[in-house]
Amino acid sequence: MASYRRLAWDSDFLGVAVARIAQEIDDEKSVTRALAELKAAGVRLGYWQPRDSEALRNFARASGASFVGTHVRYERSTEDVVVSTGLRVERCASVSEDLEALAVQAGTLSRFALDPALPAGTAERLYRIWMRESFGGAMGDEVLAAHDATGLAGMVTLKRDAIGLVAVAERCRGMGVGRLLVLSATARCAQLGLPRISVVTQGENTAACRLYESCGYALAERSLILHFWII
Repeated sequence: MASYRRLAWDSDFLGVAVARIAQEIDDEKSVTRALAELKAAGVRLGYWQPRDSEALRNFARASGASFVGTHVRYERSTEDVVVSTGLRVERCASVSEDLEALAVQAGTLSRFALDPALPAGTAERLYRIWMRESFGGAMGDEVLAAHDATGLAGMVTLKRDAIGLVAVAERCRGMGVGRLLVLSATARCAQLGLPRISVVTQGENTAACRLYESCGYALAERSLILHFWII
């Protein structure tokens, strides 16, 4: 088994060699060996996503990981989805500055925003690209948006049977727009004949976790997400 895989897109985006350590590696000795291999190969940044445990969190911090966070994946069936009435939700035809601004908002708790070793503005650049590439692109198939009398109230992106980004305009928070968007995305997957839908978020993003759980999503996977900058 290869101990790591180079990531071409991430390397181009960040301007340094990036690789992902194999998820099967889940102990301190093996990841220490993998980090040595990355260094010998000239890799500058290594991602590692092992099982979540306090021992591995402590090891990561002691080993100089620049970011230690939690990755959670939720799933639910697309059957029996009831979408509340109210704001209209429709597919967007093209990207706009308002949509990009919401995408940037969606990334404020991401690892690319919270890793202090990354240049300022990295998360904003990434999430703007993510939005642009969510219109039948590499990062998504379509975008659903909710509108009120004032304008754009929120959006959700879909890539086949997975939710990508969810964001609600500040003026509309606490009004059920997030729930409407998530359930609309779930119903859209049902319309496309997809039996299940999933979404990934940060375990530290408790508001997002509560939202998905309130929409009938159940926790399917929990792991750490770590960044090692290799000198």
